Amino acid sequence: MTRRLAVISIAICLPLVAKVPKPAMPVVTTGRVEFAPGGTIQVNGSAGELNIEGWDRAEVEITVTRSTYRSDTPQAQDLARRQLSAIKVTTERKSPTELVINTAFPIRSFWAKVAHCRPDVQMDYRIRVPRDSKLVLRLSTGDVVVYDISGDIDASVRTGDILMQLPAAGQYSFDAQCRFGGVYSDFAGNYHVGHLVSERFAQNAPAPAKKVYLRVHTGGIKIQKVASATP
Repeated sequence: MTRRLAVISIAICLPLVAKVPKPAMPVVTTGRVEFAPGGTIQVNGSAGELNIEGWDRAEVEITVTRSTYRSDTPQAQDLARRQLSAIKVTTERKSPTELVINTAFPIRSFWAKVAHCRPDVQMDYRIRVPRDSKLVLRLSTGDVVVYDISGDIDASVRTGDILMQLPAAGQYSFDAQCRFGGVYSDFAGNYHVGHLVSERFAQNAPAPAKKVYLRVHTGGIKIQKVASATP
């Protein structure tokens, strides 16, 4: 009986040993660009977690954390760092009032093909922008969080969630829709449900109300009122 219990104990412990987490391999970069308030900031090609926060500086700060999981051998860690460093996040000034933030994956590498679907490759963006900037956000897979932005917002996500945390005192014209998912808003508006799996929230307000246009294919949208951090 004792021997049988020992065999059972080993069998139970083996899966636990096999699932020991591998160490995370992060590569963090931070860049800043001077940018006047009231301009348009466009984010293209991002995947992962996109966090955008308004502040009172006339500049844009972009902090990107690229991370993956590898065994703790020096060779595996070095390879992971080089592969993650090859993912480039760049800025392009289209005009004095228009800034584009692009993410580019290496050509002819497996990163370009599977970075958007591999669970062990993570991209985390933290972008701080002038509070009254206009945002145009395009995310393939992941979540978008926008905090304390008082300008127009146009955001779309293929698979993931959108969370808008907008100044409660602002006036907005909303058009938010999930094709497969739901919409919730702290602000007043009208809800429409279509085909049992899609939902739309809309509220028209006259100018100078800010326009908030949100689209999610699969996921959810949440719009919250927050107290603005404006001094």
